Amino acid sequence: MASLDNTTEAGTTAEGVDELSNVLRDVHAQNLASYSRLLKEESRTTENEPDNTIVQELPFWDIVVVTAGDKQQKHCYQRRINQKLTDSSIPSRARYLVIEDPPNSKIGSAGSTCLVMKILQETFPADFLLQARTLLIHAGGYSTRLPHVSARGKVFATLPQADKSEGIQVLDLKLSLYLHLLKSMPPGVFLTSADGIELFSSCLPFPKDPKPFTITALAHPSSTQIGSTHGVYLLQDPEGLIPTDRARVPKDQSALLLKCHKFLHKPSLDEMRRTPKLIYNNSSASGGQEEEVYTDSCYYFDPHTAALMANVYQKLSPECDLEAWADVLSFQDSSPSNHETGTTAQAITQQPLKQALREANVQLDVMVLNASKFYHLGTMQEFIFATCTDRAFMSELNIRNSTPGVAIISALSLSTARIQQQQQQQQQQQQQQQEQEQEQDQQTPQWQLESPLFIENCHIPPTAKIGAGSVLVNTNLSYTEEGSEERVQIPADTCMFTLQLQEHAFVTFTFSVNDDMKRAVSTTTTTSSSFSAEETNDDTLQILLERLKIFDSVPVSEMLANNNNYLKHEYEHRPPTSQTQACENTLSLWTAPVFEIASTAQESTRFALDRLARIHQFQTGLRGERRSAMSRSATPMLGWVSLKDAARIAREL
Repeated sequence: MASLDNTTEAGTTAEGVDELSNVLRDVHAQNLASYSRLLKEESRTTENEPDNTIVQELPFWDIVVVTAGDKQQKHCYQRRINQKLTDSSIPSRARYLVIEDPPNSKIGSAGSTCLVMKILQETFPADFLLQARTLLIHAGGYSTRLPHVSARGKVFATLPQADKSEGIQVLDLKLSLYLHLLKSMPPGVFLTSADGIELFSSCLPFPKDPKPFTITALAHPSSTQIGSTHGVYLLQDPEGLIPTDRARVPKDQSALLLKCHKFLHKPSLDEMRRTPKLIYNNSSASGGQEEEVYTDSCYYFDPHTAALMANVYQKLSPECDLEAWADVLSFQDSSPSNHETGTTAQAITQQPLKQALREANVQLDVMVLNASKFYHLGTMQEFIFATCTDRAFMSELNIRNSTPGVAIISALSLSTARIQQQQQQQQQQQQQQQEQEQEQDQQTPQWQLESPLFIENCHIPPTAKIGAGSVLVNTNLSYTEEGSEERVQIPADTCMFTLQLQEHAFVTFTFSVNDDMKRAVSTTTTTSSSFSAEETNDDTLQILLERLKIFDSVPVSEMLANNNNYLKHEYEHRPPTSQTQACENTLSLWTAPVFEIASTAQESTRFALDRLARIHQFQTGLRGERRSAMSRSATPMLGWVSLKDAARIAREL
């Protein structure tokens, strides 16, 4: 497993690529080639050949299920999938389903898994399901930790690709990622999540004809630090197969199918060290020893286990909130898992699923994959690190950034060719005399792009300066006002993206990549202030805006162009049916309606840049006269909106 806080788990550092990375790169390249061939053969068969024998010989999923958090997200996902089918950009031979959680419920990913199995039973004949291979991608939730994809969802997030300027979306990546596994995988369900990338060697044979009622989980070598935030397997290895396989070079390592003695969910370092035979020592690049454990990611279960889960669904509480890893893989342990909070009611909600798995004598096998890696891309920091900095990840996933540390996807005014030309000009300038360099600098405006930096579908003017650690998506910075020589500057660690709400309604959001979108403040956050029944909504909102912080420490009230106008708008002009959480006693960056709506994308960008300027003024202590975005815009502001509401509206377009 790889993450921001560990380089990789096989000795690879962010500065280099080791033998394991080369093996995983080659396997993924083969999968991409097979996927491309499948698409080409399908297109050829559809257009010219009635016989689809060649297509059928290429392994692919029979059913692909993507889960959604609600009906609106389901419709959004379904539209995108249908468009991909229309464009022939995903294989049409699979049956694609998007299944949403029931309304007014909180069943979690495990409850959603049971629901999916139930709907599959109701949708397809039993004999078909006994022979079908199903890919289940958990993609519900609203990506609050990846706000730039909160409208489209993590499963449609885009990663850069060396041979595709438009990049590759996570759904397409998932459809190709496991093709080599399908060569030996029997009928059943393969469960994964939208924010995880799993890579493993091609010489990993899946057990042939697994026994009914079997869960086969993939296990990856990870640091104990990573193990403390994931599930860890205590394996039965009486013959010492694991140490023997760990000693082999990556290309010779294979899958080890072992029994799981116990599954530990997010164990502490002390607990791991107290547990015999859980930790393995690995030689580090510096010559020392690193402690490793085997952690969870995807897992497979056979059709009989799928049917069992389908039958359990009716017994689950609408508020069971079960997790597909912690509350399924721990079924052998009859005690409540660490995922539970400890109340009797919550423990009871888990028992129907755990109890059913135990009573059916379901077996938990673990496929130990020493030649493998698991990457989590669930946060802004992880996303930037993987796509811009982690050379192992970029090598393995076919990412080659022309400018080191700068990932670019379909930048409309910032082409790779122009960046390469800029680099060549800079190298030539270094060889010239200082006077010539200064003259060239005066004649040729140049971008200042500080790495790491992720840019997707943006207009970037040649004079722009963008700080390191930033993410810019669907944003047009190429506006100029007549007579203005102002340079567009985006501070470091900025997440900036534009959403279209209606034909003539746009909003550009600005956050720090370190902001916690769900962290809420309330009128009772501290004991220094209290509110009486006589105090107005304006008073309450003012306190909330002062307590809510953006860019780590800037009060949101300081970000607003005109606080008084904002308060007046919120409580005198918004219809009662449109009151948001701002009217209540809690507020978060996810729910705060403090982002200006404009009639054009360019105008929304101007509001956003003004917002960033006010944040900068507060951070540097220059809290003088506020600059109003209204004064710089040719058209008036249409109102304010929260990211939660804007993402919901944008999903309906």
